[in-house]
Amino acid sequence: MRISIFNLNNKTSYKDEYIKIKKVLNSKCLSFKNKKYTYFEFVNEYLFNNWKYRNTYLDLYEYLEFIGIKITSNKISLDSFINFIELILNIQLLQESIKYYNDNVVFSTKASSVLFHNIPIILDKLGYQAYDIDDRVIIYKKDIIYTDLLDDLTDDIKELLLSYNNINNNGIKTKRIIINKLYNFITKEQEKYKSMNSSIYNTIKLVVNKMGIIGEIDNKYKNLSNYKIRKYYDYCFRLICYLINSENITKIKDEIKNSA
Repeated sequence: MRISIFNLNNKTSYKDEYIKIKKVLNSKCLSFKNKKYTYFEFVNEYLFNNWKYRNTYLDLYEYLEFIGIKITSNKISLDSFINFIELILNIQLLQESIKYYNDNVVFSTKASSVLFHNIPIILDKLGYQAYDIDDRVIIYKKDIIYTDLLDDLTDDIKELLLSYNNINNNGIKTKRIIINKLYNFITKEQEKYKSMNSSIYNTIKLVVNKMGIIGEIDNKYKNLSNYKIRKYYDYCFRLICYLINSENITKIKDEIKNSA
């Protein structure tokens, strides 16, 4: 039986999409001041040095290599591909913030399609989502725990939540810092969060106060391996997210109840 074109399963291969994006952006796909540029040429010449998050990298090509991208090669890992997309989205955000460039750059039809149409679809199909946080775009793996969590939070708390799972398994010190800041956030309204679930609140408090988030690790837990400690930190993080999200769930429940 024929399947409608709207229901065909178009599986996304990140490697194929990378080759397609790179082919378009490495062509003379934009005009600026009556001159044609490849996307990479234009970004390197006009935008990259204006990007305050470039660290000590002197040009775009050096930074691309840092994130695992070699323009001359079609080989790429999923992590490097997501880094590539994240860089593009941040450069686009930068361009939009500089009126002179934003008003005078003209993209080809294919470049516009890649940048503004294809990338959001690719991220969605691969299970990722891009979040604007202040002057940055962070791509994060979709997780149901974040579905309603981020809308009502300040940018600094959003960034902490989004950053946590991007830390590699050896980043135990960074995990401590993030959990400590999130704990400070919930303790500012501890009565509210305690009333939502005092058991979860107290479990978070135990990990924070006894397992090295604040101060030294308690003698009772000093024999735990780093693997175990990281595991408890991850549990603690998820409990904090659950507790924060409980407020949203309560709001939803009350709204449904009041409309009945």
